[in-house]
Amino acid sequence: MRRSMFLLAAAATLAATFAAPATASAAESCVAASSATYRHTFDGASGKATITAVRRLCPGQTQSFGLVSYTAGAATGNAGQFRYATDRATITSTSRSVDLDAVVPPCYTQVTAITGTALQDEVSNGDNPYGAKTLGAPGSRSTGPRAHYRGGSAECTTAPQVTFASACDGSYRATLTNAPEATVSAAFLINGRLTRLAPGRSTTVPGPTGGSLTIRDNTFTTYVGSWRPPASGCTAAPAPPPSAPAAPTTRPSTDKAPSPGATPAPTATTTPTTDAANAPAFYFTPPATATAEPQAAPAGMSTGSMLAVAFGLLLIGGGGYFLYRVLRTLRDPS
Repeated sequence: MRRSMFLLAAAATLAATFAAPATASAAESCVAASSATYRHTFDGASGKATITAVRRLCPGQTQSFGLVSYTAGAATGNAGQFRYATDRATITSTSRSVDLDAVVPPCYTQVTAITGTALQDEVSNGDNPYGAKTLGAPGSRSTGPRAHYRGGSAECTTAPQVTFASACDGSYRATLTNAPEATVSAAFLINGRLTRLAPGRSTTVPGPTGGSLTIRDNTFTTYVGSWRPPASGCTAAPAPPPSAPAAPTTRPSTDKAPSPGATPAPTATTTPTTDAANAPAFYFTPPATATAEPQAAPAGMSTGSMLAVAFGLLLIGGGGYFLYRVLRTLRDPS
């Protein structure tokens, strides 16, 4: 009897030992994102939410979540909503829980947490546009409070303004401002990117070269800008591309000739012409005054001229004879 009881106890112990790992393994088995379930917490007034997967997602599986806050025209009734702030996060096989946090405007607002990240920029009425995507709503796979908040006690007063200015170099900028009397930050959507400006603040955004810039603000006003010639005009035109120097301009025929000794050098693109009739005035040099050449004696000579020539020859002959006698005397003194 005792032996039988001992054997039964041993069998039960072995069964429990082998069953425990199997139960733990089943509890820790992963699940596909498409069939996963979650639990969440939500504080709409603070713009916070936490989502946790009930079972771990399998490797390679992901599930994203989003949280958005809007400025609204009124606490109840149909009123337009414009995106004010957002946050996104993703649960993976290694990250089982995520926290979402978005700034809530200090005025009439709506805040919603959803499955997925398809957050709308604006809503034309005061309803919740997300339906079953809202965490905790009927059809949602997350257990917890319905993650949609509508509240606030004051009107959202903003004074956004957008102006465009162009420069002479082909660039242009948009200046975004929110007037000091605004009670909440103004929101601007620029190609899907959200920019907020506190009351009294401003910023500039460069426009794309050769394209247009579209901006929408939370008064549901759209601005489209592109480069335009400045109204004040451009004081300095861009420098022209380098080119060959122009040919010199011909001076009027009444110009004076250059001063003596100052001969202007021709430019690289101008060749002085040898045709004085067609040459530019400042290349033309007046002809120099001709000097008198010795003239040949006339064919016929007067009598006085002939006598003068003969007398000159006589003097030359007498001088030569006198020189000869002097030289003989010096050589033969006896």
